[in-house]
Amino acid sequence: MTRKLLTLSLATILLLILLTAGCDKEKIVESTEYIHDVEYIQLPPDTVLRFDTVIINDSITVHDVDTVIAWDTVVQVNHVYDTVVVNHTVIVHDTVVTVQQHYDTTVIIDTVTVQQCTPNQNLAYTALEYYSDELVIQFINQEFGYTDGWVFYLSAYQSEITRQSATVYDLYGYIDYWTPDWSGYYPLEFYWRMTFTGGDPADPDNWAISEPPAAAPSGHVPGVRVAPSQSTTQREMR
Repeated sequence: MTRKLLTLSLATILLLILLTAGCDKEKIVESTEYIHDVEYIQLPPDTVLRFDTVIINDSITVHDVDTVIAWDTVVQVNHVYDTVVVNHTVIVHDTVVTVQQHYDTTVIIDTVTVQQCTPNQNLAYTALEYYSDELVIQFINQEFGYTDGWVFYLSAYQSEITRQSATVYDLYGYIDYWTPDWSGYYPLEFYWRMTFTGGDPADPDNWAISEPPAAAPSGHVPGVRVAPSQSTTQREMR
């Protein structure tokens, strides 16, 4: 009996040695876990009241102070003070100080030199036409009854101009007068004295018209009249 137990013990030890020497150390763990949780809630018909109370308290105070100073060259000073108060603790203060200086000096110097010519025979003749038109119509009206018509002068170079002095000119020449409907023609002659009165000689208003003295050496008849060579002949253009 003792021998059997010894033999069995040795066999067991040998088996353990063989198992230890011939197998790797590896552990395989398999674990399976099942969790089954079922909860059943059953409420009887009822009224559920829910009360939510939300309280929000915000208090904001903003202090904003801006100071702007602009310096621009000086003469005019403007102070602008703006204070804006917004309800519920928002206050904005703006202070703007503007200093401006403007120095503008403009000097304009214009030199205008006005030169006017002295009286001459051409200006005297121009002034004569200015005054003579009315005198010719007056003469035609007295002689032939017309109150209008066409008056044509020859040029100054085709007329006789005598310079009596620096301001006095005697002018003799011819005028072609036509009736308003161009049916009648009358050749006229004139003899006038033009006297410069001062100012701008180019302005006819600065001349005076008059009859030359009857004893003028030229022998012309002062004023306006029908040319002697045509006094008894009137050309009618029909």
